[in-house]
Amino acid sequence: MVRLLKKGLQCWRTYCDDHAKKTVLVLGDSHVRVFEHWWFMWRLPQIRWHIIYVPGGTATGLYNPKSITQTYSRFIQGLNEISAEQVVLCLGEVDAGYNVWFRAERENKPPEDLLDRATKNYSRFIQELAAHHKLIVLSAPLPTLPDTFSSGKEILTRRKSIPVSQLNRTELTLAFNDAMARLCSSQGIPYLDDRYESLGHDGLVKRVWLNHDRFDHHYNRRIYAKYLARKLEPLLNSP
Repeated sequence: MVRLLKKGLQCWRTYCDDHAKKTVLVLGDSHVRVFEHWWFMWRLPQIRWHIIYVPGGTATGLYNPKSITQTYSRFIQGLNEISAEQVVLCLGEVDAGYNVWFRAERENKPPEDLLDRATKNYSRFIQELAAHHKLIVLSAPLPTLPDTFSSGKEILTRRKSIPVSQLNRTELTLAFNDAMARLCSSQGIPYLDDRYESLGHDGLVKRVWLNHDRFDHHYNRRIYAKYLARKLEPLLNSP
């Protein structure tokens, strides 16, 4: 049954790609893998998606030629190789959720100063993209890992080593998203901020938005996919 379902989805994906009316290039960190979810084929079958994700990619390191992830060069390569009518961009979760706090502790600086560095780099990149492409920017996902989590996974162990509460990480992420929202508003760039659906009254991400794998720091893929498809539909279908 599962094999038949997978075969059916693959056939539908092939049909959608063959009959697509628009190509959209998605750039971001690992969170943009949500666009692999089958819901986008159901809700937006007329879109051919190309996804370029850089695990651990940060706004802070975009213009650092010595960056391990080489996020900028990988994005530019994708932009040069793929002819897309629109571009969707999402970065910042790694910055506000981990990188800024790690660098603040190492450099003995306030996290707000290092967040400013991230927002300036990201602002520069957004304006660079918007000058040549029809761009949509997504807010950085909110932190999902609670203060009490523990895991043997290396990436989560590194995040656990930062003695900062989920609430503080969430507040910094919201500050980062606020800065990007202001920039996009001033430039006339569509900006989607999921906080209005993902943020609970306690100041933390809602339980329904959490991944079923409690050691996975990404959103629940089904919930996030449905939110994005619904919000992107009018933007991607506009002339």
